[in-house]
Amino acid sequence: LVGPQGEVHATDIDLHRLERLRSRAAKAEAHILIHGKEAPANMRASRVLVDAPCSELGVLRRGPDLRWRLDPSLVKSLPQIQRHLIDRGLRHLAPGGRLVYATCTITREENEAVVEAVLDSHPELVLVRPSLPEALLDARGCLFLTPHRHGTDGFFGAVFTHR
Repeated sequence: LVGPQGEVHATDIDLHRLERLRSRAAKAEAHILIHGKEAPANMRASRVLVDAPCSELGVLRRGPDLRWRLDPSLVKSLPQIQRHLIDRGLRHLAPGGRLVYATCTITREENEAVVEAVLDSHPELVLVRPSLPEALLDARGCLFLTPHRHGTDGFFGAVFTHR
């Protein structure tokens, strides 16, 4: 979507994921810059995507064995990690830009509670209601898809911008 003139900057602590991203970007003819674990401190972007690590409970229908492999202590630690990643993403958000927070889970703790905590700790932020059918949005205007209502995996997405 960024077109031939656009650049995609990518960071992840898992360098193997970044290499897979590099090959997918090449197929899409997208220009991608891989920074490894951390983006340059002075880098600013008009769009920031935080594709957060999560419990992945939204994809249980495709991998029902996850319920036996899921570590409850990990699930409890995820909201803190997710908020930290949003804070890091906000450091790189240009004025007037948008940060998208996305998970593939359906838990309130990893979705709505994270959004509430971010808004509480960043009064300069507001949620942006995406131009999507109302049936796909929750009461706050966040994307919230569930298998039983939408026939998809469970996904959550919130869009933040500065006031």
